[in-house]
Amino acid sequence: MKLPRLPVLEGWRKRAAYGVFTGLAFLFALQRTFPADAVRERLTLEAAAQGWQVRMNDIAPSGFAGVRMAEVTLESREGTRIPVEKAWLSLRLWPLLLGKRSLAFDLRLFQGRLNGVLESGRGVQRLALRGEGLDLAAAAPVKQALGGLDLSGVLRADMDVTLDPKDQQRTTGRIQLGVEKAGLGGQVSVPGMAGGLTLPKTSLGTLTGQATVKAGKAEFEKLEARGGDVDATGEQLYFMVQPRLEFAPLFGRARVKVADAFWQKAPSLRAVADAALASARRPDGSWQFQIYGSLGHPQAKALGP
Repeated sequence: MKLPRLPVLEGWRKRAAYGVFTGLAFLFALQRTFPADAVRERLTLEAAAQGWQVRMNDIAPSGFAGVRMAEVTLESREGTRIPVEKAWLSLRLWPLLLGKRSLAFDLRLFQGRLNGVLESGRGVQRLALRGEGLDLAAAAPVKQALGGLDLSGVLRADMDVTLDPKDQQRTTGRIQLGVEKAGLGGQVSVPGMAGGLTLPKTSLGTLTGQATVKAGKAEFEKLEARGGDVDATGEQLYFMVQPRLEFAPLFGRARVKVADAFWQKAPSLRAVADAALASARRPDGSWQFQIYGSLGHPQAKALGP
């Protein structure tokens, strides 16, 4: 049996074939010799510089310029712990040609997924991410930020923010949030009232938020909870964007109205709330609050007429 002759490459085809072979050989060698342990050390140092301690049980190469990790724990100086079941990090090669460092990430945490890109270059940082199926009941940092309140629901998030620490005018972007089947419960502090109250499980319905970032200021065009025991609306609510969002200053107002059906489940709570929040009551039966503090540690006080 006579075997078919292979085609003979000449001219530009020959040069192109050599170029493709060289590129594939380089990528294969890069994948096989990728320094995973060195990446572990670098990630640990970079996180420490930002105030985080990183621990991981396993790290291995993934793709041509990335790593995969399992059982990762992030812990801040303040004691906030974020457990990550699995994580994939990869260096994006194309932005390097433009003088930018760009890292793609894909995380499995809080029974959901968070993926996106972290990019830096020429003093500007960009964070683009999408989150789906994140279980807030499993997110201990959220409970810590709310002072021990139990927030439940499934979060979805979509944001793209470019941050320039030296020039706030160049800090721009957008943020969209949504929580399905949102709920709240636990111990709550009531402004103007000593001690606290045990809040029964309260449905917040669907929570939606949309903010535009311009000149370093993230202003909510929409932030509301509808369809539950409580209707809540943010009014002129904004925060100042900074590298550590947990400490970003927060300002604005909020209006809260409780459904009559909820008071039927907790009649004794209504009398206490009416007495403590009498100065914040509006003609439509809602209460108005002044919001302040930081994005990671929000606070509220009754707003008088």
